[in-house]
Amino acid sequence: MSYLEMQNITKSYGANTALEPLNLSLERGELVTLLGPSGCGKTTLLRIVAGFTVPSSGQVRIEGKDLTALPPSRREMGMVFQAYSLFPNLTAEENVRFGLRVRGMAAPLREKRVDALFELIGLTEARKRFPHQLSGGQQQRIALARALAPQPRVLLLDEPLSALDARVRTGLRDEIRRVQRETQTTALFVTHDQEEALAISDRVVVMNKGRIEQIGTPEDIYRRPATPFVAEFVGTVSRLEGRILEPQRGLVEIAGHSLEVRGALGRTEGEQVRLYLRPESLSLHHLDAANTGTMLEGRITERSFLGSITRLTLTLKNSDTLTADLQGAEAEGFPLGSSAGVKISPDAPQVVGIPS
Repeated sequence: MSYLEMQNITKSYGANTALEPLNLSLERGELVTLLGPSGCGKTTLLRIVAGFTVPSSGQVRIEGKDLTALPPSRREMGMVFQAYSLFPNLTAEENVRFGLRVRGMAAPLREKRVDALFELIGLTEARKRFPHQLSGGQQQRIALARALAPQPRVLLLDEPLSALDARVRTGLRDEIRRVQRETQTTALFVTHDQEEALAISDRVVVMNKGRIEQIGTPEDIYRRPATPFVAEFVGTVSRLEGRILEPQRGLVEIAGHSLEVRGALGRTEGEQVRLYLRPESLSLHHLDAANTGTMLEGRITERSFLGSITRLTLTLKNSDTLTADLQGAEAEGFPLGSSAGVKISPDAPQVVGIPS
């Protein structure tokens, strides 16, 4: 039995279905992220777990106990919102202390807990400040400490970093993960940011149109997407369409070339397939008489300098495009407008069949 379970959860608003029947379980101490575009149902599911939204059907359980009919105040869950939601008339330490006072914790234990939390989030010097005297990142760390103060059974985080600038967001993302690991708190995190989800999670749940597309580790989601939606939503990806030539050898016809692709092994001869390729899996080469015809060929039509890498777009002769990430010195050999060949490792493409 898992620690937190969502069993056959659905949610409809009249004729509109927000969540199709879904099941999801979290183990104790695990951080799981709900990832997907706006309107996919991830926040609705989080609010059902919190008790703010009543499901149309299904159950929410912790350690086998059904919480579905309980109000939020009796679920022992901590919530961190996008907009911080600190009490403006209370100091930082009073905000953190608030939930402990409501629960009637004895004063000595309460102060010990508050001291430990400020030490944990590294904001001891800000205890006496009011929210308007704190930066956005500091306010969100206080909100995190306040949510953790009563030692919740589950920590729920609803897009907690989206209101922050990029540099602060990255630092606070790592801080949340560190604090979650140190406290061993089970956490359910909602975001539409793919990089954030991959960086912070034990597992990622990719959602689309009210249903779960895939559940897996960040590595699984990125390297082995289970559906076309996951492949195209998570990270940068190039897409090529082709036809299975020899399934026993894994040969696929792409843009007039025959490529060996391990993911094509065992498929059906003549089947139309789509190949998904990550930019770091491609290697570019200069064309000469010896290798012409042995690689997919094209022209560099876009270049984007991204610091440690340069991202190149190669437009093939059939107008398909491939995106490749090269290290700085290597990329200098492929100026805009130059011709290039691309080699694809047999293990690189993820192969998905195209419905007829």
